[in-house]
Amino acid sequence: MANILRLVAFEAIGVDSLLLVAVLVATVGFFYSNLGLGGGQLYVPIMDLFFVSLVMKEIVPLSLCFAFATMASATYSHSRKGLVDFRLGLMLAAGGLFGVVGGVIFTSSADERFVKVGFAVLLLIVGTKMALGLYKARKDSAPARTDPSTKRMFAGIGVSVLTGFLIGSFGIGGGVVSVPLIIYVFRFETRRAIGTSAFVGAILTPAAFAAYAFREGVTIHYDLALTLTPIILVMAIIGSTWGLKRLKTRAVRTIFIGGVFLAACEMVYSLLTQ
Repeated sequence: MANILRLVAFEAIGVDSLLLVAVLVATVGFFYSNLGLGGGQLYVPIMDLFFVSLVMKEIVPLSLCFAFATMASATYSHSRKGLVDFRLGLMLAAGGLFGVVGGVIFTSSADERFVKVGFAVLLLIVGTKMALGLYKARKDSAPARTDPSTKRMFAGIGVSVLTGFLIGSFGIGGGVVSVPLIIYVFRFETRRAIGTSAFVGAILTPAAFAAYAFREGVTIHYDLALTLTPIILVMAIIGSTWGLKRLKTRAVRTIFIGGVFLAACEMVYSLLTQ
């Protein structure tokens, strides 16, 4: 394997930091599994803050593991309710694979500060867009289009390439792009869009992780991945199952927006103190 294999990250990080991060990422997984988002918008800033010995190209592959756990859990829970369009999801994932390659090359090659600036800008754009649209009246009962036009298909594939790039670049699940895409382009109701987006992310996140694993000069901290990913997987399954029964979409979006702006502040702070 071309990457640098490291199984001693615990020594540099410390038990206290590891336990704190475990609690935080488990909480993120619990809530984000309800949004069709991988959680990388918070996983990355959390690790950047507490895993001070790691750089972005080491953090992003870990975030991809966590995002996969979140997306896979959301896919499972939503599919049990019939809220995943597997055919559309496979089409979007196929387009996203092209973007994944470009994203991995960007993060593993670009300057650390440049990657952080890009991530911070992404967070601010996403948070602002969702905050502006939070209280706009949009019906969750819009009918899904089972026969989208060719124009819609091309638009969907184009945006899915961007989704793949964001996943490969920043270790997110891509839901910040794919959920709005599925809602507005394919006219899916929110919960079905979330389930389908989760399915897309569950395919693209391991693909991006594999690309990092075989890229020269990238360190994969398998000890951290194997320790934290199962915790997130369990919490995400519990969270998505509970959320489908109890949690209103608007409440989850409000939590998400607050978390995104908090993460953006952390990333800006990291840039200023670097």
